[in-house]
Amino acid sequence: MTGSTDLGSASDEALVRLKAAPRYGQTDLVHDVSTREPYEWDHGGGVGLKPAPQLKDVAKGVRLQPDQKQHHVIIVDVGVKYNIMRMLASRGCRVTTLPSESSAEEIMSRQPDGVLFSPGPGDPVFLDHQVDTLKSLIGKTPILGICLGHQVLGRAFGASTFKLKFGHRGANHPVKDHETGRVHITAQNHGYALDPDGLSEEIEVWQTHLNDGTCEGLRHRREPVISIQYHSEASPGPLDNVYVFDRFLDMIEDFKG
Repeated sequence: MTGSTDLGSASDEALVRLKAAPRYGQTDLVHDVSTREPYEWDHGGGVGLKPAPQLKDVAKGVRLQPDQKQHHVIIVDVGVKYNIMRMLASRGCRVTTLPSESSAEEIMSRQPDGVLFSPGPGDPVFLDHQVDTLKSLIGKTPILGICLGHQVLGRAFGASTFKLKFGHRGANHPVKDHETGRVHITAQNHGYALDPDGLSEEIEVWQTHLNDGTCEGLRHRREPVISIQYHSEASPGPLDNVYVFDRFLDMIEDFKG
């Protein structure tokens, strides 16, 4: 009976702590997971990080550390996964990751060829700063949003977000591309989705989820701006979605040209 009593006490204590914890939808989790300092992805010898040049040095005209990479991609870290950096690096990109609170001015001072808003946790309703930053970048550089970054992009163009009754989890979600008619099998892990009803006419729903019709991708009608709700970088996961990185780099090439 002693063991049973101890187990009951532990369960009661765990329940008290759980009830006292902040609700998932009432907390800005991005602030807790984003990097505090800029850094560059150093993949030369495998996996690793190195400090990025200070913004004040770049503003003074000090050039970024030279290398042979073709494009410089800035990632705004709202909960980034390293495999995004690996995917970009394997495609000839130099990757710099910045804190989620970075301003458009700070981002552009690093002379990016493109900017990626990363996946991350929590409710996008807390991310007004990131929404304003993304708005300020439109027309200045190509932009890709993934998962939470997709929702930030949608909010920047007038969409609202809502909590799904059943979150999208796992690696077998069918998403239809309305441009090509192709159905992609995707990996997903999110509890919120975009309501496209308020979207500006500048942007269109590019992809939808075949199970529930939710918005899975956006693209701008004129500017080099796209987003996806699913995880093209999922590892392990379906590999047919890594095309998004290639499309992003095509946008960069066109914009530079």
